Amino acid sequence: MSRLAVIFIAALFFGCAPTAKQHAVESLLAGDTRELLHTLREGAPANLKNTIASELEARRLALASAAPDEKMPLEPKAVLAAILEQTENQFLLSDAAFENLHKAASGSSHATKNAYASALAGYLTQENFACQQPLYSRYFDDRYAPGRAAPECRGQIPFSVTTQYEGTPVTWVDPRRVSSIHLLFASKSDNMASRFGHIALRLVVCPDGYTTEAECDSNLNEHLVLGFRAHIDEFSLNSFKALSGEYRAYLFANRFMDVYQEYAIGEFREIYSLPLRLDVVEREAVVRGLADIHWRYAGRYSFFTHNCATMTQDALRATWPAFAKAEAMADDYVRPDSLFEAVRLSSHLAAKDKLEALEAAERGGYFFSSTREFYDRALNEVKNAMSNPKFVDLESYLQIDPIERRQDRAADRGFLLRLAADRHLKEAQLMLEEYAILRSERLMQIEGAKYFEQQDFIAKADDIRSRLDAEHFRVFEDCLLEPIRQHQAPMRKADGIPDRKDLPGINGEETACRSPLNRKLLHEAIAGIENSKSQQWQVLNAISQYCAESIANLKLLDPNLNAATTGGQ
Repeated sequence: MSRLAVIFIAALFFGCAPTAKQHAVESLLAGDTRELLHTLREGAPANLKNTIASELEARRLALASAAPDEKMPLEPKAVLAAILEQTENQFLLSDAAFENLHKAASGSSHATKNAYASALAGYLTQENFACQQPLYSRYFDDRYAPGRAAPECRGQIPFSVTTQYEGTPVTWVDPRRVSSIHLLFASKSDNMASRFGHIALRLVVCPDGYTTEAECDSNLNEHLVLGFRAHIDEFSLNSFKALSGEYRAYLFANRFMDVYQEYAIGEFREIYSLPLRLDVVEREAVVRGLADIHWRYAGRYSFFTHNCATMTQDALRATWPAFAKAEAMADDYVRPDSLFEAVRLSSHLAAKDKLEALEAAERGGYFFSSTREFYDRALNEVKNAMSNPKFVDLESYLQIDPIERRQDRAADRGFLLRLAADRHLKEAQLMLEEYAILRSERLMQIEGAKYFEQQDFIAKADDIRSRLDAEHFRVFEDCLLEPIRQHQAPMRKADGIPDRKDLPGINGEETACRSPLNRKLLHEAIAGIENSKSQQWQVLNAISQYCAESIANLKLLDPNLNAATTGGQ
């Protein structure tokens, strides 16, 4: 065969412009393919190995007479993937089942032939493929080696946990410590993004060394919530982008207590936690499958067609075969409340009895009521104890300047006497000031982000540094700028579940942003970058001072209060 003919064949296989990878593949195919076959892992299905061998031999014969002179080393997986991308053998091509899995696992419906070739090459060559990419591994086992038991995977798996002040630290979870998985539903709110509620999955993680159901259920600080959300890299929701699919969607991981604070306290929403009926083997497979999706998924969010409900349903179909086969899940649900209700009514999928009586469900940790009732009760107790209250409800209480609130208490001698004598009244007053701090801290991050975006201060950290001393800048950087950067940055992605060696530099470092000293330094730092010509800075500074004075109120009411007053660790 002439060299021109070989080049023509290579062009048919790879296109007109040969790359280093193509040269290496051609070089290998023109020689002895046994070396490549030896790289296939020992446990790969025999029928698949034989088909690959036949494919390699056919390509080798076509290129045998004139391989390129240049010898370029390439890892076996990449060589095999390059060959599989060009095959027309139906046995080695993706099917509808893989395309559905690929969409559920990665969020992408494009280039499935390339994705299939890469995944199949990994399945054939990587010894740890089953544990790092469990979803694709199970698919290939089902297709090429039906009936084969999944290999046992040991050890912890990572989740990149989104936090308010600590960036995205990696939390390592032993799937054997997950005692149950719940379908979590937060009731609707007034904003557009949550008009039908929000749905997610809750991992109930047991304390290390403890195994009773009660101990696991009460270990709330270690529970994780995995939920699909739009990555809103702006500082307010753009409705057009949410409707048209312009936001990216990820499977976020959050601490359960942060989710509780966000919904039940911050937004006064109810939370329902419905246990799914999973046996031990299914539960571990779902945990590992969700970790696979967590690191891999980067789809598009569209409010009406591709939202938390549709993505959660796809994820459960991909990780839990019984869910995929359930008659109740034959329909596609685009509303979170509809999906939750459909699962709740299916006795095969969920322990629906846990939510039949909400009072018992609340005691058992399956229902978390809105905290609005508790704050309203606290407000009424304070209002009834004051001789001339200036507020009628929680909103009007929060509208009063905290200095004025402090002065009103000081001027009401009867109220002060009752406050000193009545523990319940004092706790009610503390609750209201704590809520004022919580709300103002959330507003401060939002308004701070708007201001720094407007001034491009995030890119000009050196300018801020020159205007603050080292201690103030440290707190300013850790507690305001860095959370804003984290909010804007896309999630880090990987092909499956990473190893510890794959995660350098991703662990967040906890900062004591909620300690009294650092709170004080942060408010002083905001004042220290004064920009009186900017209306946005004036808004930010007003919120900062409101927060600082609310903290002062809290300390006056109870000087012995712990640093973490509003949900801090």
